[in-house]
Amino acid sequence: MFSRNINDNSVKFLKNLQLCTLLFTNIMRIIKLLLFAFSLTVVSCGSKSSSEIEGKYQVWGNCEICKATIEKASTISGVKFANWDVNSKLLTVKLDTTKTSINEVLKSVSAAGYDNEKFFADDYAYSKLKSCCQYERRQN
Repeated sequence: MFSRNINDNSVKFLKNLQLCTLLFTNIMRIIKLLLFAFSLTVVSCGSKSSSEIEGKYQVWGNCEICKATIEKASTISGVKFANWDVNSKLLTVKLDTTKTSINEVLKSVSAAGYDNEKFFADDYAYSKLKSCCQYERRQN
């Protein structure tokens, strides 16, 4: 009888051990899947599109009215961000190169009356700017 109890206990122990092993294996599979899913999320959220560029460009202007006009002219299709700093006279632009180019953005700014490092504003567009916005023009 004593040996039968040992065998019964051994069988119960082995069954419990098998259940624990199975449970542990399934938990590890779930953890691996969660880690894999998390790593995919981090990689896809953290990567920047290779067609996206950001740059700073010199644009002449004077005041907050200029800032509003320059930023509005910069925000063409494909531009994700445009900010002109009044003090440094630098326009920071982030854009998708599959939709537009920095030349297109700077042409739009010059069409609004503002000279920049690549294009001169049309004299007529410049003359239509408010007097506070008429900056000292650079030489052609």
